[in-house]
Amino acid sequence: MLRMRLPVLLLLALSLAACMATNPYAPVPKELGLRVRAYEAIARWSDLLKLYAFVEPGAKVELPPTLGKVRVTHYEAGDMRELPDGRWAQTAVIEYVLTDQQVVRKVIDRQVWHSPDGGKTWFRNPLPRELFR
Repeated sequence: MLRMRLPVLLLLALSLAACMATNPYAPVPKELGLRVRAYEAIARWSDLLKLYAFVEPGAKVELPPTLGKVRVTHYEAGDMRELPDGRWAQTAVIEYVLTDQQVVRKVIDRQVWHSPDGGKTWFRNPLPRELFR
């Protein structure tokens, strides 16, 4: 009986190790991982105006006039990668529809996240001008 369990346990351990190695949030600081997942959830399911709360206070923000007519249909985020100066970068592809035109559009959102207080709070670079236009 032990001979049968040993290969199964070994396979299970290897599978778990592989999952941990490919987790895109594994090396990311905990607070940043939570912040990025909250941003993604809002982009997918919530009022898009809330996305602008992730930009550092005092940064110039230009709201697109079509923001109220946008419905996100797909959000695909790449892996987070650390930049040399302690910032983190991620690229997301966002597909959306302007509800009054019913045309699918796509934008690439190149996010750069930084923390002004040593990792407690994270803010992203200003949202791209072409986002949701």
